[in-house]
Amino acid sequence: MPKEESLCVIIPVHKPDLTADEILSLKACKKQLENYDCYLVFPESMDISAYLAVFDKLIAKPVDKKWLSSVEYYNQMKLGIWFYRMFEKYKFMLTYELDAYIFHADFNKVNVFSFDFIGAPFFQGYLQATSNSPFIKGCNSGFSVRNIEKCIHILDSLEKYRGHWNFYKKFFYKIPKITFHLNRLTKGRFDIFINGMLGFYFEGSHMNEDQVWSQIVPRLYKTFKVADPKSASRFSFEHNPEVLFETNQNELPLGCHAWSKYSNFWKKYIIDYE
Repeated sequence: MPKEESLCVIIPVHKPDLTADEILSLKACKKQLENYDCYLVFPESMDISAYLAVFDKLIAKPVDKKWLSSVEYYNQMKLGIWFYRMFEKYKFMLTYELDAYIFHADFNKVNVFSFDFIGAPFFQGYLQATSNSPFIKGCNSGFSVRNIEKCIHILDSLEKYRGHWNFYKKFFYKIPKITFHLNRLTKGRFDIFINGMLGFYFEGSHMNEDQVWSQIVPRLYKTFKVADPKSASRFSFEHNPEVLFETNQNELPLGCHAWSKYSNFWKKYIIDYE
């Protein structure tokens, strides 16, 4: 297979100018990933000259401007089958938001392609996680790799669960005692339907797409493999970088996300490539 496991890089942006930190991020992307097809996904008609001035090999991929007009629409875009079909000639997609930073591109070293979705590990409490918070299932998508073919297959077949959702919503959703006992009797088998986790998808309400791919999808599709916390820690850090650095035996991951929020930790590792 040409290139490392046929990987493309997706860089979503929504404004024509870059901050200093975003320039650092894009320079690192160019340094480590310029041998891959790197797509700039941006609102159609937006001026992208500032991005091309930093990384002239970017491939322009305009989309309807609504998909990058809000966090809600952005999450919906990354749950749209049309989005993955734009890149279906590749096997894997690396999402590289410009608050990410990549240190090296040895994807095989950290076993990226053993999973259908991998990103920085989640901690209990998410944004409110403390240094003592335990890991929970799931990975952040800001700097992540996912299996394009698997995503297309799942999005193509997810509609079959609409009937399940409608049934449980009609008969159980507003009766907490019934839902509680049903979950106890079935050991949580139907929890994904009756607690609203799937409803957001059918009703268009907001939920982060990384929670969908790493927490909801694996419960419906057992073959969809999400990285465990240890493997995810080798790939990327976000929250609790000090904890993850220790977990990773004092080695840097392949990359990180939201590094500027934790600049006290990252400042000695972030390089301004020229």
